[in-house]
Formats: sequence, structure tokens, C-alpha cells
Amino acid sequence: MQTPSPIIDIHTHVFPDAVAAVAIPALETEGDVTAFYDGTVGGLLTVMDRAGIDVSVVQPVATKASQVCTINDFSASLASDRIIPFGAMHPDFADPAAEVARMASLGIRGFKMHPEYQAFEPHEPRMAAIYDAAVEHDMILLFHAGGDIAFDTVRGTPEAFGAVLDAWPDLCVILAHLGGFRQWEAVAEHVIGRDVWLDTSYTLDHLPDEEFLALVRAHGTDRVLFGSDGPWTDPVVELAHLEELGLADDEFAAILGGNARRLLDAHARVPLPDTAGPTCG
Repeated sequence: MQTPSPIIDIHTHVFPDAVAAVAIPALETEGDVTAFYDGTVGGLLTVMDRAGIDVSVVQPVATKASQVCTINDFSASLASDRIIPFGAMHPDFADPAAEVARMASLGIRGFKMHPEYQAFEPHEPRMAAIYDAAVEHDMILLFHAGGDIAFDTVRGTPEAFGAVLDAWPDLCVILAHLGGFRQWEAVAEHVIGRDVWLDTSYTLDHLPDEEFLALVRAHGTDRVLFGSDGPWTDPVVELAHLEELGLADDEFAAILGGNARRLLDAHARVPLPDTAGPTCG
């Protein structure tokens, strides 16, 4: 199969170098996993080159509301021809509308939220202001969906995300882990066929190939995005696995980059000329 171009990884993680040196070992211990790069921007670019990935989208998570502004400033600073930064939001942040507007002014196209690390239910009332702001500013919202290897709880269920999609039909949503990690029967019931994007991150070694293909094709290969969840998988292995599934050339090309380019282009924005940007708070 001919390698498509571009290859876009919609789901990666990086930290400032000093933070990465502490965070990656802690996360490895917490989840009993091994990182495939050191969590730095340099490490990400190195693995992208090795895998033949053209562009990666960085997806930060704020575990405390006090981290949101600092994370968004760092993330915005990463923007380049190879890295597209998403921002962070936390359900306890005091003025989400103002910070989502600030993210947009910095050129950020979307942000990530994680129901387990941030202890929220996707359809609870305090999320309404965040969703309203995301719609107003044409932001993409990527959710960690389903279980997480570091937690026993599952707040981000397919049923909960179905309720969000019902209540905010104009919200542009990506559900990571093919709609819900280890919740794939419920994904088929509550998510498949909805107006929502799914990414492939951290699914290929956890879901039988035939079930993966059935979900992807039932949802539509035009709404599925390649994601590695780096540094927690090796993108070389992930891409090789996808290639071996028997997808048609057009399906393979769409998942590896065509769909992401279409989505990201639709939400492209130009940052303010002042590279420092507006302040937070």
C-alpha cells in the first residue's frame, strides 16, 4: 500500500523539558506503562521523523484549574509547520469563556479535557459554560473517552457523551480511543453514526482487529482520525498495524491524514500579531 501524505497524528503529549523529566517517570509508574519518547518536544519530533509523521497535534491536560493559563501559553508557543497545539481547560476554571476566547486569539484550534484526571461527568451542569464557549469560538473539543489504565472509575462513558452531543449539537467533538476505551459495545450503541470524530489512539492492541474495523466502518472512515497517544505507544508500530488491517487505499489515506487535514483546516485561525498574546485572568 502506498504511504499517504500527509500523515497527521491527532493525539500526542509533550511537556516543558524540566516537567517532562519528572512527569514521564511518574506517569509510567502510575499506569504501569513505558513511554516511547521522553515527553519533550525534541523527543516527539524525533519519533515523528522515525515514523514518517508529518504533523502532530499536542493534547495537554490540566489536572488543576491553576495550570490552565500556563499550559495554554506553553502550548501556543509550540506552533510550527510540524506541531499544532491544542489547549487545556479544567471544569473548575473560574472564567472558561474568557480563557477559551484567549486560546482562540493565540491561534489554538481546540482543547482537551479528561473526565478521570479532572473528575467531571461530561454531561454535568458545570460543563455548560465550557461547551458554550467552545461553540462560540469554533473550537474542537477532544475528550479522553472511556476508561483509563490509571483509574478504576469510568466517568467518560459513551452514554454520557451521547447526552452531550444531544444537548450541544453544534459542538465539534473528538472522542479519543475510538469513542471509549474498553467501552466499545456501548460506543456501538450510543456513539457510532453520530456527528462526532473518533481517534484510533490506544485501541489497536486492546480491540480485536475485526471489531476495530467493524466500528470504524460502521461509523464511517471519513470521521476517524489516526492518533498515537504518544508517548504511550510507538507510532511506527501503530501505523504498521493500521496498514495490515485490510483498509482500502482511500480509507487508509483518510484515516492517516486526510480527515485530520479537513478538520483542522476548517478550524484554522491566525494568532494575534503580538506573539506574547493577551494575559490570562
